[in-house]
Amino acid sequence: MKKRLLTILLLFVAILSLQAQRQETLRTTARNKGGFGGLYFVSSQADGDPGGGAGFDGAFIRNDWFFGGFIQAESFDQRRINNRNYRPSLFFTGPWVGYAYPSHKLIHLYTSLRLGWGGAVLNRQDNDPFDNDDYSDFVFVFAPEIGAEINAVSWLRIAATLGYRSVSNLSGLPGYSARDFNSPTFAISLRAGAFGYK
Repeated sequence: MKKRLLTILLLFVAILSLQAQRQETLRTTARNKGGFGGLYFVSSQADGDPGGGAGFDGAFIRNDWFFGGFIQAESFDQRRINNRNYRPSLFFTGPWVGYAYPSHKLIHLYTSLRLGWGGAVLNRQDNDPFDNDDYSDFVFVFAPEIGAEINAVSWLRIAATLGYRSVSNLSGLPGYSARDFNSPTFAISLRAGAFGYK
């Protein structure tokens, strides 16, 4: 009888340990589920001019996938157009989907796709209050990325990624076409939240 109870107990413990997959972090281990909010910094270019910016995002987690939304803004080195100085910028927002696998491991694959609608803007830099000739136009952005992520602690993850920004629908910005905003990207992302790890 004791052997039977011991066998059942050991089997029960083995099943629980298989179900409770543990996350590896720099400080601890933990269990999987949840949602998060994040901040990221991105470096890219526009028609060869360097620039960068930042964004905010948030998502809920379903297994190793996450689904949510984001908002992002970037600006680039100023350029002279029609004898005036302008600083180009890009902003967009939309849905965001990603995949981290195996997310319970200390270092793991991280990839995501951002689909955004927004605008490209040329802001006048000559400080002339009587000459409002800023330009703007609508854009659609397709931005995949892939990299590696580390579980710093159970509630914080840090990722470094390489990606590509593809811009379309731009037609009314002097000196620029949509392809001028196409660019490789490099990003550092911070995600904080309840990843289901305790």
